[in-house]
Amino acid sequence: MEPTNLHILGGGPAGLTTGYYAKKHNFNFTIFEAGEHAGGNCRTLKIKGENCKFRILQSGDFRFDTGAHRFHDKDPQVTEEVRTLLGNDLMRVEAPSEIFFEGKFYQFPLHLSDLTQKLETKTLLKIMWEQLHNSRKKYAENFTDFAINQYGKTLAERFLLNYSEKLWGAPSHSLSTTIAGNRLKGLDLRSFLRSALFGTPQNPNHLDGSFFYPRHGIGMISDKLCEFIGKRHIKLQHRISRLIHKDGKIEHIVLNDDIEIQASTVINTLPLTLSIRMLDPSPPPELRAIADRIKYRHLMLCVFCLNREAFSPNASLYFPGEEFPFTRLYEPKNRSTEMAPKGQTVIVLELPCYSDDTIWNMSEAALQTKVWEALQNVKTLSSEEIIHHQTYKLPFAYPVLEVGFEERVRHLVKYFETFKNLHLTGRNSLFRYLHLHDLFKAGKEVIEKIANV
Repeated sequence: MEPTNLHILGGGPAGLTTGYYAKKHNFNFTIFEAGEHAGGNCRTLKIKGENCKFRILQSGDFRFDTGAHRFHDKDPQVTEEVRTLLGNDLMRVEAPSEIFFEGKFYQFPLHLSDLTQKLETKTLLKIMWEQLHNSRKKYAENFTDFAINQYGKTLAERFLLNYSEKLWGAPSHSLSTTIAGNRLKGLDLRSFLRSALFGTPQNPNHLDGSFFYPRHGIGMISDKLCEFIGKRHIKLQHRISRLIHKDGKIEHIVLNDDIEIQASTVINTLPLTLSIRMLDPSPPPELRAIADRIKYRHLMLCVFCLNREAFSPNASLYFPGEEFPFTRLYEPKNRSTEMAPKGQTVIVLELPCYSDDTIWNMSEAALQTKVWEALQNVKTLSSEEIIHHQTYKLPFAYPVLEVGFEERVRHLVKYFETFKNLHLTGRNSLFRYLHLHDLFKAGKEVIEKIANV
């Protein structure tokens, strides 16, 4: 087969995994990335000792990921691909996670033997009654209904609905049931009674503490993908401005507002709503109206480098309470000791928001103060322990899955599918909450589809 000219829009994990398989198929392709670096929101950032403001560090640098990323062994073929890329630098990690709620730490995913030790008898009996009452599951139209039907009102309100509303920025009754995972697996009446009455040991299968992680951060995967793809196939600081189409085909791609290139086969990983606005001529008004109703959540990261051995033993800590502006804290050192200098650590706090929220537009100093004060309600920390702090903005971190989003997305995707030479792949382009192993699989599928045409 003759090499095909592929234009891959976006150099995030979806674009890089697609480029990885394009290279394996010996395609002639180019990845266009608007930023200075490839990897999107799947990068590892480094703070060098000489860049820190307050104290000279010991040997080593602070590293942290743009999100509490981990690599799950969900697809054996994908795991083998990543293992081939990273070799011995892909490590198996055993690190627990917890929820901090009303002054107590709870195992996450929730486990009944842990709940029985930390909740009042009255609350436990209430949970048991709700489990019995909900033994016949009802149809759920939204996430509130789903959570209450599945776990009872008490558990749902304490650990699920409040956190989900903070994370997604919407009332839980407006969120789709698809945001539910299996993190509360095993919370049925039988296991509750067994745990409550006999203290059954926790089932390790319910813990979220076993995963793969690269030795120097999740960005190693993006870096190795770039290395395999080759620099000549990746064009950085090439922002997609317009997609010019005619007769059901993308004819030209406009880069940085003034560079126009002829399009052959286009693979789009950019956010669905942005892609609609890039089309020239514009799509029908009803499609633009649909796009305007679709939301993406941004993420603000607040990073503290600390002169202490550790903050906690956890991979992640979750905060459903309204008194905390952040939803999650992760400590990279608990994934790999290479992520911080000896005797010191770094913690990263995630603050989900929209572009018009106060947090997104707050000064770095004000945000640091707000987050630091809230942290005092978790553990006492001295400001003297702060070696360095920074904030980072991650736009379009993940799609907001509201009730009815599937139908709205279907209309937009169906419209893009009318273009004979355009393919969609990735979390933002397909508006799906995909993980890294999913993106490898999706990239492989779209390349194989093109190869077999």
